[in-house]
Amino acid sequence: MGLEFGHDLGPRRALRGLPVSPLVTGYRHLVTQQRALGFRHIGDALVERGRVLRVLDGVFEERAGRRWHHIGADRLHQMGAAHGGAYRPFLALLEAVQLQDPAALRRVLLYQLAELLQAHPQGSAPGTAVALGVCPTEAAALVRATAACHRLTGEQRRAAEELADAWENGQVRRAARLAALLPAGGGDDALLRRRRADIAARVAEADDALDAARKAERSGDARAAQDGFLDAARLASDCPRARLALVRLHRPAGNGNTGPGGVLTARHASETVSVSLRPSPPDADAGPERRAVRLTRVPGGPTRIAEIAGGSPAAGWVDRNPPFGQEVRYAVFPLRDGRIDGPPVVSDVLLVAPDVSALRSATGPGRIDASWTEPSEALGVQVVLEGPDGPVAGVEVRTGALTATGLEAGAHVLRIRCRYRSPDGTVIESAGADHHVTVRPWPAPVHRLDATVGQGSVQFSWSGGQDADVRLVSWPADPPEPGTELTHDPARPWPAPLSWPPVADGLAPPPGSVTRVSALAVLGPHAVAGPSLLVECPPAVAGARVERVTAGRARVTFDWPAETGRVAATVEQDGARSVHHVTRSAYVREGMYVDVTSSAFSVSLSAAHRTADAVLVPPPGGDTRVMADIVVSYRVVPGPRRGLRRGPALLRVSLYCPGEVPDGLPEFVLVARTAGGRDPIRPLNHTDGTPLLRLDGSALSVGRPVELPLPTSLRPPCVLRGFLIGDGAAAVRLDEPSPTTLVVR
Repeated sequence: MGLEFGHDLGPRRALRGLPVSPLVTGYRHLVTQQRALGFRHIGDALVERGRVLRVLDGVFEERAGRRWHHIGADRLHQMGAAHGGAYRPFLALLEAVQLQDPAALRRVLLYQLAELLQAHPQGSAPGTAVALGVCPTEAAALVRATAACHRLTGEQRRAAEELADAWENGQVRRAARLAALLPAGGGDDALLRRRRADIAARVAEADDALDAARKAERSGDARAAQDGFLDAARLASDCPRARLALVRLHRPAGNGNTGPGGVLTARHASETVSVSLRPSPPDADAGPERRAVRLTRVPGGPTRIAEIAGGSPAAGWVDRNPPFGQEVRYAVFPLRDGRIDGPPVVSDVLLVAPDVSALRSATGPGRIDASWTEPSEALGVQVVLEGPDGPVAGVEVRTGALTATGLEAGAHVLRIRCRYRSPDGTVIESAGADHHVTVRPWPAPVHRLDATVGQGSVQFSWSGGQDADVRLVSWPADPPEPGTELTHDPARPWPAPLSWPPVADGLAPPPGSVTRVSALAVLGPHAVAGPSLLVECPPAVAGARVERVTAGRARVTFDWPAETGRVAATVEQDGARSVHHVTRSAYVREGMYVDVTSSAFSVSLSAAHRTADAVLVPPPGGDTRVMADIVVSYRVVPGPRRGLRRGPALLRVSLYCPGEVPDGLPEFVLVARTAGGRDPIRPLNHTDGTPLLRLDGSALSVGRPVELPLPTSLRPPCVLRGFLIGDGAAAVRLDEPSPTTLVVR
């Protein structure tokens, strides 16, 4: 007894056969969680691995000592409290199913077991049922019942699993369609038969309400017709005829898109349609109290209705798949317990033909560059550019972009329309997106930048940049490429003009600096980058001193500049120039010497440049000028013989100078020092003795020695010596005779 289906054992509403449908709301969600946990059927979650279940007269789990315990809501609650992780929410879901209907848990388990057995190659063997966790004493009866049960197709199984949700949500018309797909009669599934009967009764009641509403509409009683269609919608919330009639009979309040619930507005939003209800109801955030639908007008066919998923009265709704090229209206129905509970708020007719999005433009010298994003369903776009004098010809249009050149300054309008294919095959256009652009005057670019170098200065010149404010700037990073078009941006301003101090022949760069100077042509808020030059001004060389050391050689000394590895000395003499380089190590070890002639020369010192291909500007500071090698020589010669005696000795002073004799030659003075009977000592300077003779430098000339007799008052023994004194004494070399010739005894 009780081991075959058909007995009267088991709890109230026990099955006499296997269920054809689980008839549990949210069954698809339950199966999704079940499969995520890896369970074959819900029974795997009810017993420990290795234990079995009894399923014929209820759901029982095996306990120790072959005792059986019924699994109800209390047991499911205990199991959920004892487990954690993702297992607990699933057991809570099964508990909710059991509380909803005490027989529902067994229906779901039998439905899933029957599905697994029918799909298994050995589903007719009791061992297969035992492998699924069924008690061996009930396995044979279960497989026999499964073999006698109708085998559902994929479409029928989908209908069986969605039927309860459709009925619960008031989708009576859909529930009727799903029920019609299931096997006729439902076999021994009494609950399915009753549900079918309830669906049929509700459909008949809704049809009666529709008939009464149509009759009232034909008689002109709009109020009664609306009430009748509303009754039909309450009975079957998915009835397309009732919803269409309610939309058709909605009462506008002046502008064609209002109703008791407010104003419903539908607008294009890129490739979607945004639907908003204003003002939103006070309880907009309390839950989904409105249902939005889209009504699509089909020429020569029935109007299609599609629900808009998600959204709320406060946030609005978004139709993510509108039918492009077709006319639509949107309606929002008030709900109560998920059922339509009042007349809808209806929008105006909207032709789903969105314009391009992300339309943006940039201007240049006589040019407009524009780009946009076309809707994916558009056949193409029509682009018209109008200038101050009318439409502009020769506009280059590419996919999602446009370039127009040779434009005059002034206001322009870019108008873009999208084309779509309508259901009847005709091509329709969008309303059009207008984009206003102003082409402003741009400066002429600088084509060439040149630099003329002076001593410590550089003078710039350029070509191009007519009618523009040409600025010489130094960019903080790499300069833009020549010809780059720039527009003033307060967040990223252009660099200020060079702050180098002006001098007579240009600008003076700071010594030790390396600067990339760029030309920038500016006109109002626009500018065009020009060419650049790298300008280097090496550090100045301080403490320069030059002196002749021997005939044909001069020594150069200076203070070595910091961060410099090499110094160059440029020697200019007799119209020729020579450059001598010295490294720091060589300078410290050997010094620096240059070859010179006896004529005047100048030496200019500069640190070596650090960058290649740079305009080299010598640092400020004059050359070190060295006068020609001017020599003043003197000799003491015996006086002329007069008979047996000689006259007084003579001082002969001669001048040797290459080229023209400069002004300001020093004074020559002859000094005598006596020793008072002892050997005289050579004078050290012009004050170390008694001056005997003085000769002004202006009395000297090249090739004409000056002879002066020594004074007769000179008393030997003494030592004579000549000296050059005055401002130019350091620049003139004194050629002295042998000291022995200057001793007078």
